Formats: sequence, C-alpha cells, structure tokens
Amino acid sequence: VNSGMLSIAMGQEFRPQLVCATALAGCIGCTLMGLLSNLPFMLAPGMGTNAFFTFTVVLTNGMPWKSALAGVFTAGLIFVFLSLTGLRTILVRLFPKGVKGAIGAGVGLFLTLIAFQGSEGMGLTVDNPATLVGLIDLSGENYDSAKVWLSIAELCITGVLLAANIRGALLIGIVFGTVVCWIEGAARGVENSALGYPFGFTGDRTTANGFRIYVPDAFASAPTLDGLAGAVFEGFDALSDPALLASFWTAVFTFCYTDLLDSSGTFIAVAKVAGLTDSRGNVPTKRQNMAFLADATSSVIGSMLGVSTVGTFAESSAGVADGAKTGLSSLVTAGCFFLSLFFSPIVSAVPPLASGPILALIGVTMMSCIKDMEWDNAEESIPAFFSIVVMPYTFSIGYGIVSGLLCWLVFQILLMPIRLIRKDDPFVRFKELLNDLFQEDSAEPESPESPEQLKEQPKELKDSEVTEDQAV
Repeated sequence: VNSGMLSIAMGQEFRPQLVCATALAGCIGCTLMGLLSNLPFMLAPGMGTNAFFTFTVVLTNGMPWKSALAGVFTAGLIFVFLSLTGLRTILVRLFPKGVKGAIGAGVGLFLTLIAFQGSEGMGLTVDNPATLVGLIDLSGENYDSAKVWLSIAELCITGVLLAANIRGALLIGIVFGTVVCWIEGAARGVENSALGYPFGFTGDRTTANGFRIYVPDAFASAPTLDGLAGAVFEGFDALSDPALLASFWTAVFTFCYTDLLDSSGTFIAVAKVAGLTDSRGNVPTKRQNMAFLADATSSVIGSMLGVSTVGTFAESSAGVADGAKTGLSSLVTAGCFFLSLFFSPIVSAVPPLASGPILALIGVTMMSCIKDMEWDNAEESIPAFFSIVVMPYTFSIGYGIVSGLLCWLVFQILLMPIRLIRKDDPFVRFKELLNDLFQEDSAEPESPESPEQLKEQPKELKDSEVTEDQAV
C-alpha cells in the first residue's frame, strides 16, 4: 500500500524500488528498536504521512518529490536531537493522566475503522450520502458480499481461537483467509473469481481495467533501489529556491508534528497494553529515550532509502496480543521484513479481507487501556473521551491527542477562578504534572525472599498474632 501511495508522487516506474525501500526501512527500524530499547514496537513508513507527502506536499504544493524527501530527512534530524536530549520524553510525559490513558482505546477504534473499510480491510462499511457511513449490502446480489462474508468467517474463527487461548491465533486467522483467497482465485481465474478487488468495481473484470485477484504471480524477486536511494540529497535545492522555501519548512513542521503525536501515542498505547508502564502510565525513562532515538534514526535512514517518515505503527499491538513483552518481537519482525525483500510477490498477495479481521480484534485488546479510567472525574474523563472519539472520526491519532490536550488545558484555565473562590490552589493540576515529570516507579521487582525466610514467616506471623491478642 505504501509503495502504491508514494508511486503516485514519484512515478509508477519506481514502484518496485519503493516496495524494496519500504521493506528495508521497516527491517532497519525494527532492528534498531529491538536492540536499543528492548521494547516490542515495530516501525515502518507511516500510512498518514505518506498521504500527506503525496497529495499535499508534492501534488498540491508542487514540491519535487526529492525535496519532499529532504523535508523528511530534516524532520528526522530534529527528532534525533530531541531524543538525544530527552526533550521528546519530557513532552510526552506532560500529557495529562486521563489523556494518556485514553490513547490506547482511541488507537483501537482507529484500527477498527481501518479494518471495516474496503481498501484496507473487511469492507463492512460504505459511503452513505445521508449518514456518511453505512453497512454494505450483504446479499448475494452484491458482488463484494463474498469477500465480506469470508472476512466475517475469519473474524469468528480467530475470535474463538483467542477465547480458547491458542497461541498464534492472529497468525492462524490471517493464514486461513489468505489461503482460501489464493485457492479460490487460482481455481476460478480473474474473470470468474468471487473475491476480486477493488470494492465497488463495476467494469469488465480484467486486469487491464484495474481489476485484480490476490494470487501470487511469482515466488521470489530481486530487490532494487535504483534511482531512489540517495535521491534525498538532490532535494536540498529547495532551500535555495524562494518559491519552495516556505512549502519546505511547512512540510518539515508537519512531519515533526505528526511523527511526535502519532508515534508517541502508539508508544503509550502499546506499552500500556503490554503492561510495560508504571502507575503514572510512563515507560522507564532510559528505554523510552532509546525507543524515541530508534524511531528518529529510522526516519532519517528511511528518507535516504526513498520513503516518507518511518515511525512506530499501531499494529505493533498484534505482537503484544500474542504475548510480546521485549524487543525480541521487533527483531523477529525485522527478519520478516528482510525476507519480504526477496519474497515480495508472496507478501504482497495477502488480501485485505485476511488482514482486516485481525485489525478489528487488535482493536478489542486496545480497549483494555480504559478499564481503570476515572470516569466520574470530569476533569480527566471528558478530555479522555474526546481523545478517544476524535481519532477515528478524523482518521488521525494526532488530532485525537491534540483535542484531548486542548480540552484539558481549557478546563484548567476556566477552573482557576472557581478554585480561587473556594480557596484551592488554582495550579494544582499543573503542579501534579510537573511533580510526576521526573518521577517513575521502580521497574525492578523486589528480590524474592530466601527459602529459610519463607519457612520462618508463618512462625513470625503466628507469634505476632499471639502478641497482638495478649495486648488486646
């Protein structure tokens, strides 16, 4: 998908190179994350920033794609600086507790929305002029209904496997949907297949008209980066062009803003689901700084390879859902990215109907982030609620975080005169944030007692009880 999006801006002749660059950027990013931070976060070119790169920076603003890559490179260097100095971690820790706790649930709904769409998932939802969104026609008269029913079947099978605590349930589910799609497509061909794409296609079912089925057309292919790797350094000419200078720095600022909020939100959400945060919702400082450094460095390297901003993606929670707690899962994902360099025909033949149900089930696991939310505390719950719902409704993790932060800030400002009248500290919530900024719970568990101590413990407790009884 990423290669298809970026090829609109760079040209279809770069499609094979973009497939290779995307896999290689993901491989390097996941390796850095696993080695530097030992956290189960996965990295790849972001699906939001690639759209901004293509449709806004290049096609709307008229900036050459090489200059746009230079903007990604510059934003990455800024984030390397923020990560090395710890400023990025400080910014994230200034998020209010309610907003921080709500990010995971918002990301879960965001993933579920993607899962329900036709381009990336199950195809359950369609455009509706009256209500904006509606349910697809599931009757046999609709050609697309077969894909939706197969997705629903996969969703149910995978859900049952999860309920039965079967390890690898998500992988089993996606393999099931993919194999069924491959067998049906190979047996019936392009013109007779009931599982062809895209959704809503009404023309003649031939590849010449853009119709396709998800069946591998080869087993392996040779990776190439010709004309793409290193092109970023030719794009710095924009700094000497007055017509492009303003657009260049606007793009840099936007890349910084989206990566800061989207990646940070994903960090918090996935870490919370994995049980890697302390009571304040923070990841240990050293590991978080190294995770941010891996994220920023990957973005710089990705731009040199020829792709848009590389960041931590929300699907990292798929590994967490199967028990991932350490950077080993990141290294395994890096290995898969590396293999996909040579087996891209197989990897690219996984249909959306197979991946969509998995995203929806991941959304279920992400909702656990709000089980401890203080819903009766309006100061925290209202900003948290808007953080959750704005993410799917605006199709942006960043907008969801900003809406929650602004809501919380406005509340605190308007509450100041009321607190003064009640003779309370008007800055009490701000002081709580600053007080927690450089504090974190001990990440190391207490050492277990020796067997001798454990043997003595009942006697000590018994003696203590006798003493208390005598005292009474």
